[in-house]
Amino acid sequence: MRSLPRVAIIGRPNVGKSTLFNRLIGRRVAIVDSMPGVTRDRLYGSVEWNGRAFEVVDTAGLLSEVLESFEMEIQFQVEAAIHQADFLLFILDAKEGPTAEEDDLVEMLRRTGKPVVLAVNKIDARDTVPLAEFHRWGFEKLIGISAIRGTNIGNLLDLIVDSLPAQKVSAELPPDAVRVAIIGRPNVGKSSLVNRILGEDRMLVSEVPGTTRDPVDTVIRYHGRSLVLIDTAGLRKRMKFAEGVEYYTLLRTINAIERCDVAVLMLEGIEGANRQDIRIAGIAIENGKSLVLAVNKWDLVSNKDTNTAAHLEKELKKDYPHLAYIPVIFISAKTSQRVGKLLQLAVEIYDERRKLIPQESLNEVIMSSLKNLHPPAVGGKRIKFFGCRQVAAEPPVFEIFTNDPERIPEHYKRYLTNRLRENFPYPGTPIRLNFSKRSQKRKRV
Repeated sequence: MRSLPRVAIIGRPNVGKSTLFNRLIGRRVAIVDSMPGVTRDRLYGSVEWNGRAFEVVDTAGLLSEVLESFEMEIQFQVEAAIHQADFLLFILDAKEGPTAEEDDLVEMLRRTGKPVVLAVNKIDARDTVPLAEFHRWGFEKLIGISAIRGTNIGNLLDLIVDSLPAQKVSAELPPDAVRVAIIGRPNVGKSSLVNRILGEDRMLVSEVPGTTRDPVDTVIRYHGRSLVLIDTAGLRKRMKFAEGVEYYTLLRTINAIERCDVAVLMLEGIEGANRQDIRIAGIAIENGKSLVLAVNKWDLVSNKDTNTAAHLEKELKKDYPHLAYIPVIFISAKTSQRVGKLLQLAVEIYDERRKLIPQESLNEVIMSSLKNLHPPAVGGKRIKFFGCRQVAAEPPVFEIFTNDPERIPEHYKRYLTNRLRENFPYPGTPIRLNFSKRSQKRKRV
């Protein structure tokens, strides 16, 4: 059962649905382009307004007449979103006015029996755009907005929230469910790994790189725990070089990383890690996600002995020291080698990332760190520390109180981070430090 009511954004191509979707969820996920039909299928996001949360779905443009098989598949996705939605947000173009095509779409909306709000987009505050012509369909709730400028978005959200069904209670996943994203370059075996875990060909597996275009979530039980496996498309290019499908794929993969707790970055056993793998790892770390490096196709590595894996891991972390805390496991999706251990590792890392450290223990570590290496004086001014506390988990965030947070050198921040990790390892999970100013009148560590 879904825990949140669902709102589907629908309308003709190029009326601003994706722009509105991005505006509502507060970040750029849907691709916004002047070419109609950029959004192929459905994108999901969460919105909270006035204490009420709901799920919003961006869809491809609706067409009253579908001629090509590809367009028929798009229409199927849109109709599925409408069927699953509790509420329909119908977007129209103020500049073009009502169209005959939209007359047909309105009849389809009426047949659903679901509540509808008409949002007339592309309203320019400098212009007077009459909305009376849009009342001809007889819908009670109609509002003029500008998705790109944010005009009237608050009033639109009020209309949506007032029309939502009662909040649903989720019975879908237990609170300790682990969301695991399988990420990496194309053709490193991501879908093969998911298939091996599931014991069935749930994903399409192909030798052609880039077969998987969109994330697919699958819930499994593993040793009494619920795991949500997120299979993702492969990343090939950096954001500024990604165009068309590559850009679409990149955004969807980032979205999958943002939704996970633990990301499993699959590497090519024969090739090892390359610069693109490190970029992908960086995306996960920047988003505060726990990370595991899974070297796949280990069965194809020839002339290996008991020291081969240890040597490769040592070389990898020597080349990329910022990954020193990331566990490395050598697997084969084809033969199941260490696949079970990979799942167990993901669960253990997830449990560790949720831990809260007592303030007394944190202060002991900070005090010991100061004795071993006192902070340098900057500009003739001595930096002093007054204590430490944990202010968040998943990932862990520690607040350190000091007399001058702006003047702490980066090398000393790294030193404190390393000392905390030595005492509280948080394997695979980034540790974040915040430095806050505190008066010297307080007790100093």
